[in-house]
Parts: sequence; C-alpha cells; structure tokens
Amino acid sequence: MNNVARIVKIGACTGCNACAVCEHIHFEKNAYGVPAPVVDQSCTGCGKCIEQCLYDPDREN
Repeated sequence: MNNVARIVKIGACTGCNACAVCEHIHFEKNAYGVPAPVVDQSCTGCGKCIEQCLYDPDREN
C-alpha cells in the first residue's frame, strides 16, 4: 500500500492535510471527530501523498 492509508492504519496520521496534494484523497471525520484522509478506489499508488506526509515512519529526512 503506497498511499497515506498506511499512515492512518498505524495511527500516525494527525490530519495535517499535507497529503491532500492528491486528487484521490478527501477528508472525513473519524470515530473521534477528527478529520482524517480517505483514499478513493481510483488511487494508483503513485506515492505523491506519502512524499508529503510528515509522519511517515519510513520517511527519509
């Protein structure tokens, strides 16, 4: 999974909106009422959203 859904799944997403550079991402409130990214079915896995994610544990500085 080469998109921001990986970051959401591990609980590292803060809802900062940096990943919104991709047209396949929109934000919805999660169970806690905090906006979180949702990746649509048209995602190609290009990784553009992950490149912007500040909280990706695999990110190289």
